[in-house]
Amino acid sequence: MMRLPKGVTQKSNGKFAIQTMVGGKRMNATADTVEEASILKVQMKVGIYNAPAPVTAISITDAVKAYIKRRVERSTSDNTTPQQLKWYHNEITAFFGIDTKLVSITPAKIHLFQDELLDRDMANTTVNTLGSILYQSMNDAYNRGQMANKPTRMDHLRAENGRIRFFDVDEEQRICAWFLINDFREYKDLTEFFIETGMRRIEVANLKWCDIDLTTKRITIWKPKNNFPRTINITPMAHDILESWKAKRHNITRFDDKIFGSINWTNFGRVWRSMRAGLGQADDKDMVMHALRHTCCTRLVSAGTDLRTVMEWMGHASLDITQIYSHFMPQRMDDAVGRLISLRST
Repeated sequence: MMRLPKGVTQKSNGKFAIQTMVGGKRMNATADTVEEASILKVQMKVGIYNAPAPVTAISITDAVKAYIKRRVERSTSDNTTPQQLKWYHNEITAFFGIDTKLVSITPAKIHLFQDELLDRDMANTTVNTLGSILYQSMNDAYNRGQMANKPTRMDHLRAENGRIRFFDVDEEQRICAWFLINDFREYKDLTEFFIETGMRRIEVANLKWCDIDLTTKRITIWKPKNNFPRTINITPMAHDILESWKAKRHNITRFDDKIFGSINWTNFGRVWRSMRAGLGQADDKDMVMHALRHTCCTRLVSAGTDLRTVMEWMGHASLDITQIYSHFMPQRMDDAVGRLISLRST
């Protein structure tokens, strides 16, 4: 184990904290390496250390605007204009809030932003671009002393190449078992509910008791992404989960209460990443919560459900989106080869 100089300790983020008394006053500083920490400590002792200026508070709006301005100025392409990048600016500030300070944008919130984008069925390449602009904006602010800590990068997703990340039954069981073992039963319930319904995260978060009918076993999503309400069937497993959560309501009687209103979605995202690491999948950046929705769609198609019905169940804006999953219908090929064989036998 590395021996540290007296007065120097290593922080959980890997940096080194320096504390020393000079002239009866305590002085503190932070360095990236042990060597830098040793130099700073000597400077403190001999009186030539200049503490860095306090970090200037800056909002996410100002940070993104400043980054886009510099990006346009440095670009050699006539196609890179502020107007072209305005949409990305609006998406970022709409999620975090136009007046939100960078200091309050935690890694958990950054990952939740990615989940939100995927919930909207946004292309991986677009999600990656938004993540890059967010990171570069925050990193520019960090380099200019407007943010105290190095920002976190959003997970980079593979560009769409026909591969859809979904979970088979064994993987689903391992995920749920991890949640149970680590005393996160509510997250185990949510995992199964997402797979059984195929609903988007924002749809589950906003689901109210008045949106479900446990007698007829129907769920109505009134405000989906494409603004077209849809109704889906409640599977036996989803029904049991809803009954269980209903029993937990105790004295809550309002019909318009959110079913999963007690869920801290930021924490769910944090625990999800811990689960991924706990299962040895830390490097699988496509193993996100949105893959639960892919899993439902994949299972519907694999079971032989016609694509039009799958489109309506999932709330896809068009059949083109649903057809991405069509290669999970092996019976189509069986039917086709059967027809070829029958032609030869006549």
